[in-house]
Amino acid sequence: MSLHGRTMTYASLQVSTLSWRLHRLLIWRYPQIPDTHRMAAQRRKMTERHIVFIGGGPRTAIILERISANRALLNNTALHLHIVDPFPAGAGRIWREDQSPLLKLNSRAADVTMFTDDSVQCLGPANNGPALDQWVQLIREGQLPDVPPLVLADPLLQAEVATLGAGDFPTRRLQSCYLRWFFARVQASFTAPDSIKVHQDSAVDLIPGSGPHKVLLASGEELVADQVVLAQGHLDAKMSSDARASEFSARADSADHLGYIPPGYTNDINFEELLPGTEVLVSGMGLAFTDLFVLLFEGRGGRFEPTGSGELRYIPSGREPRLLAGSRRGVPYHSKIRSSTTAELTARYFTEEAVAELHARHGNLDFFAHIWPLVAKETGYFYYRELFATRPDQLRGRWADFLAAYDRIDWYFPERASLVAAFVAPNDRLEFEDLESPLPLPRPLPAQGHGEQLNKLVSEHIQEDLRLRDSPDRPEYQALFLGLLRCFVTLPLVHDKFSQAGRAQLAKWWQGFFSFVDSGPPAHRLRELLALHESGFVRFLGPETTFGFDTEHQLFSAQTLAGAVHAPWLIEARLPSTNISTSTDPLLASLSRQGLITEEPGGSGKMHITSLRQAIGRGGRVQRWLFATGAAVGRFQAGAFSRPQSNSAPFADSDALARELLAAPASMEQWELAGTVVQAHHSIA
Repeated sequence: MSLHGRTMTYASLQVSTLSWRLHRLLIWRYPQIPDTHRMAAQRRKMTERHIVFIGGGPRTAIILERISANRALLNNTALHLHIVDPFPAGAGRIWREDQSPLLKLNSRAADVTMFTDDSVQCLGPANNGPALDQWVQLIREGQLPDVPPLVLADPLLQAEVATLGAGDFPTRRLQSCYLRWFFARVQASFTAPDSIKVHQDSAVDLIPGSGPHKVLLASGEELVADQVVLAQGHLDAKMSSDARASEFSARADSADHLGYIPPGYTNDINFEELLPGTEVLVSGMGLAFTDLFVLLFEGRGGRFEPTGSGELRYIPSGREPRLLAGSRRGVPYHSKIRSSTTAELTARYFTEEAVAELHARHGNLDFFAHIWPLVAKETGYFYYRELFATRPDQLRGRWADFLAAYDRIDWYFPERASLVAAFVAPNDRLEFEDLESPLPLPRPLPAQGHGEQLNKLVSEHIQEDLRLRDSPDRPEYQALFLGLLRCFVTLPLVHDKFSQAGRAQLAKWWQGFFSFVDSGPPAHRLRELLALHESGFVRFLGPETTFGFDTEHQLFSAQTLAGAVHAPWLIEARLPSTNISTSTDPLLASLSRQGLITEEPGGSGKMHITSLRQAIGRGGRVQRWLFATGAAVGRFQAGAFSRPQSNSAPFADSDALARELLAAPASMEQWELAGTVVQAHHSIA
């Protein structure tokens, strides 16, 4: 093997590999150490490559780290990276420091990392580093040389660092510090002749060229770009694109006694006009609803005290509104799970090979007909395996016998129900339809007291959910969680084999179901919700609730299974729909007008991209220099950061994108240039 004109023996290669690993370790612990490999490159004649990232949140930070790790792919080229975001780089809008200290992650500190560790199956080298809980421990022990200044200066953050455990749920402000620290480490890993510059600004337009392109910023600055990466994250939507929000906003604006808050990011909403004692209809009971009641009750000075029974009691401040909450399911997201399992997450049924076999037989696959039965069977396997391992005395028969029969049948075969019934007691059986629609309602509802019955049913459901999930003695629910998570990681790998209808089903149903079951709030938040309910500040409207405006009463209305409920205020506790054509982002609007980006087929409203994350423009033309990733982009994707040592999909995906950025040609080929000229002629005509 030749390296710089010298021949390397096997022994010297081992030393070199060891030195490289030590070098990478020193880089993350002491990023000010110069990278001699790159300094040597300065002495050679180089070209330049400019890559502009639109959006500087966690996803961009991981891609940048992967570019640093794979830097050797781009030889004799000075790499100039530009990050454009009006919010702090590394954290972005959602995870910025400037938010309420009451708001927390819905992940435990031990389950959050920004480092592509050696469990990740990707082509680039691993870069091990501390997960959030380990990072906090390093600060406590005085082992972190570059503690963020805010952590040192803020008494609330200091107190959190002093007490946070691996199983605790950190505040978003502490997470913001971790994310910005990670970004600073990545930024320091790029040394001359490379550079990385942050522009705390917004991109408003892009002018494509035959060579370098120009990115125009709101400040008037122009950035030269050989490649552009769109990573804006969640988008705001134009009010005019949502007929319901437009109507309700107009109603609220027309009368002093009415108030309406459209879909948005809870932390960005000003609730000052919502007066104490006001009755408020709330549409949605997901994570945005959790943030809402935290800010409207504890955020207004109320507090929770433990009772002798282990529950919570709410002590009001006198500034509370009264919330009337309903949704399609009628219940909040399932609680995070306290139990643990040591079972391996080895796929058995939902594998790339199984999907390829289905694709060979059926062609492009439908999600519900072909994929979901495999996901259900895979997750059921994890659930029942744990049940047999931990509670065999409550089952009829042996796991080996159950598994031998389970292997032979599909999830939706009648034989599966018979098999489970033969081995498992009714209360321990897993049915996903019961998870999706958890309230068993009598039909028709009783004539008297049915509103209170719905209210009570939801409260009892939350209590039962906490009994099962906030217990160390029910590890089958942790296995359920991990099984769905394992399938979540596999889905992006087989997305190419879905039909358009299958992709739409995946985008519209799966993400919501997964979040409902696997991405709910910490258990203590649900205990707080029950305390608010017991105090009379929150009332549950039940499932199948729809919202409107009653012109006769001149009030907002909720149509429930128990009849109509009215209130002067309505809050939409949900995020705006991510849609390219309805986004308020001026850059995406310009790119769409120019035909550089289009929406993917199937009606999801998300950006159409190739498997290499390159934008597909008008006429199916691939923009080889324009890449896109994140919530606004098609092709099912996972989040920005994830659990350590779990082969997490975001890291492998980011590694692949980083390698493509480094390896892809920076300039347009002749056929692409010709297409641009033809498009310009058509637009003139």
